[in-house]
Amino acid sequence: GKRKSRCIIRKQKQKNIRVCNNTIFNVVGEPNTVLSNVRLVIETAKSAKNIWDFVKDFPPTFADYLVSIVSKSHDDQDEEKHTISNIHSSYDFVVDLTRPTDIFRSLHAYPVTFPQGKDFYDNKIKEDGNQISRFVVNVVGRYNVGKTYILRMLANINLGHSFIERTNGLSVSLPFVSQTQDTPLALIDTAGTRTPVEYHDKTFLEKSYERQVSDSFIQEIALNSAEIFVLVVNQLTLDDQLYLKTLYKRLKDKNLSEIDIKQKLLIVHNYFNLRTIVEVEEPEKSELIRLFGARKQPQGYWLSENFKHFVIASSDSEAGQIYNDRAIEQIRTMIKGSNAAKNNDVLDTIIKQIELLLGKVLVEELPVISKDNDEIFNHSNIFAKAYEFATSLFASSHENRLNVSNKRNIKVQLQLKDFQINSFETLWFICPKQTLANNIKFTKHLKFADDGSIHIDYSSQFVPDVHIFRLKDNGNIQIRIECPSCANSYNVTGRGTSILIQGEKMFENIAIDKDYLNTNRIGKFEIEIPIGKWEPYSAYDYRKSAIQNIYENGVIIITVPNISNEL
Repeated sequence: GKRKSRCIIRKQKQKNIRVCNNTIFNVVGEPNTVLSNVRLVIETAKSAKNIWDFVKDFPPTFADYLVSIVSKSHDDQDEEKHTISNIHSSYDFVVDLTRPTDIFRSLHAYPVTFPQGKDFYDNKIKEDGNQISRFVVNVVGRYNVGKTYILRMLANINLGHSFIERTNGLSVSLPFVSQTQDTPLALIDTAGTRTPVEYHDKTFLEKSYERQVSDSFIQEIALNSAEIFVLVVNQLTLDDQLYLKTLYKRLKDKNLSEIDIKQKLLIVHNYFNLRTIVEVEEPEKSELIRLFGARKQPQGYWLSENFKHFVIASSDSEAGQIYNDRAIEQIRTMIKGSNAAKNNDVLDTIIKQIELLLGKVLVEELPVISKDNDEIFNHSNIFAKAYEFATSLFASSHENRLNVSNKRNIKVQLQLKDFQINSFETLWFICPKQTLANNIKFTKHLKFADDGSIHIDYSSQFVPDVHIFRLKDNGNIQIRIECPSCANSYNVTGRGTSILIQGEKMFENIAIDKDYLNTNRIGKFEIEIPIGKWEPYSAYDYRKSAIQNIYENGVIIITVPNISNEL
């Protein structure tokens, strides 16, 4: 007969939480209800036939924890010896964003670990009872160029050459000020971009896309949380140059001057495989002098037109003794002398940046209403029925209809929550203040930049109610777009024989404690109206100066003049 799935069912607050094999089905409720899954997952892991198969769908740091408790139970070790803390670590806290979808799948949360203990972290972020304000530095670069090595040098952490530490999500080091030349630093480390995946012909495309989403999600949070960037490169590649160009543009877009960027974007040439001065001088000539046009300064660093460059060699070598300490000291001095803002709660900043990014990339896919369940009354049905009716009317009006999707962006509020395992062990998670619905997904409009960051292609993601018609009196084309909060956030241009309208309907700035009903659709939109295709035998003036547009009572009114009689 058919094999039945082994399921564990537990009643909590009149609702079911079910674990079937490796799949966690979360109930919709408050954060405490979501986190109550954790204990059930732990108990299920202890009885799993194959722990490695069981943990593969969980975030890496939480998966490591599950494996370790199973190993502990098998070894029958003293329970107090088992904690998720590890005193041998470069990091003070790790936000595991390796799987961005974890916020609406699996745990409905992002695990946060404090490798040296939460109490140690709490004591470290304060000095004389006051929060320490730190320069937030993002150590960036491609995969496997030695970012963590540079971070340890900046933080003055020595764990030995043989110590290897995996970087998950956003890993943050908060070195003691006394160890960094009185320069208060918060150093953000990531696994980098272009991290490889397992290669199987049937699954590679899916796996590589998931990795791109993961890498880009992490990079975007790290980039937006920091004020200063240390770009680590090894032997320079075109990928490094594209990364640098994109990073430079991001800082320019923040209205930073070239002088400010020189202080806030520092390039470390990490020649960790070169041991002699002669070996190091070769890439200095071929890369720093020829490619960047840089000149060596009396202080020892290199200066090109747009950047400051610092050279690092193998740590236990002749060249390393000459270059390394001096370069690290100069980098700290540059950071301390920059006019970058300081931050006294980096973890809170990261949580806020996650909220902002989730607000851009998450959409709620509303259900399709069938005749069989018309009588069911709920929040989604109210909106879905109205939207289905409106879009069907619009779609039937024109042969060349616009692409309209019944999705809306959502606003996420996050918080750091603790989960007590026992009297001496606590797990921490970033989770929504209100549990996300089961129909939440990532938008399909994600695009990836050369620096690994993520942005949204907003075309066709959100389309407001639109009415397009030809006026009887003069043949002008009029476009009416209902967008109540778009008064200062739309643009109208001509593109050939089409009209392009770009705008954004934003969240209302209201302090909300709890949402009971929200059918608002928000987001950026881009609509291209092919007037030339609809009216091939008429002439219209598509110049921006000729197109009339006004905003009245929440409606954008655009008039494109018919000039057929003037020709």
